[in-house]
Amino acid sequence: MKAYIAECWAAVMDNRRNPLRHLDLASQHYFMQVLAWMWSMIFCLAFLSIFNFAAVWLGHMLILSGVALTVAVFRESEKRLAVIEASTHDLSASSRCVWKMDSEA
Repeated sequence: MKAYIAECWAAVMDNRRNPLRHLDLASQHYFMQVLAWMWSMIFCLAFLSIFNFAAVWLGHMLILSGVALTVAVFRESEKRLAVIEASTHDLSASSRCVWKMDSEA
């Protein structure tokens, strides 16, 4: 049951598995924001808590924005690590420390 719930969560929330995976990251973020807003409105109306709608909506926006920012930072970090590893791939283990005097001074 736990695996099923995790799989259902990933099918919706994982940008590599949901139907928005073919879009760029900014578009994925936009559409997830719109869907979060829509669902927070639906739940507020379903539970007759329209007075709390602003707090629920803001909470969804903050959480999804934080997740999107985290994903963007992780991806940028992976890209930079790949560039560093590619540039030091040809060096032996004893000469992996490369000093770039013009950029470090």
